[in-house]
Amino acid sequence: MKATKYITRAAVILALTVVLQFALRAMIPEGINTWFVGSVVNLGILLAVETTGLWAGALVGITTPITAYLQQHLPSPIMIPAVMLGNLVLALLFWIIIRRGNSRPWLRWIGLVVGSAAKMVSLYLIMRLLLSTLVTLPPAKTAIILASFSFPQFVTAMLGGILESLIAGRVKPLATNS
Repeated sequence: MKATKYITRAAVILALTVVLQFALRAMIPEGINTWFVGSVVNLGILLAVETTGLWAGALVGITTPITAYLQQHLPSPIMIPAVMLGNLVLALLFWIIIRRGNSRPWLRWIGLVVGSAAKMVSLYLIMRLLLSTLVTLPPAKTAIILASFSFPQFVTAMLGGILESLIAGRVKPLATNS
């Protein structure tokens, strides 16, 4: 029964995240929709980690970059694994820190800050490497991509974490150690 609940909750969080990812890109003008979509994706990753477990967060984290590519938000398919890795860094660090104990709610905020910062740094460095070696784009486009994979990643991860903190307390966790 626990496995069924786990799979169901992970699937629901993933489905809601992907649907919102598509809906927000369609409804909100280009340029500002990244802030909303990024926050919702990070919300999905963090909510899955905290209420269902690491593997559910990883599932959301590896699926959403594929959706972003299909929406033409990522200009090259080579960027998909890079974004997946950044999402996995966020999920893993958040999970490592929050699983230390439910009696210390401040750990969520430490996990969020550490995970968000690590996601930003890892994405920026990976994208910089990719753009300098494997992907040929005009310099202006390269600068825009690098800028979007720097501080905005930290901001959207933090915003997603703030939203997650408002929701997670109302959802009974299925796992804290998985």
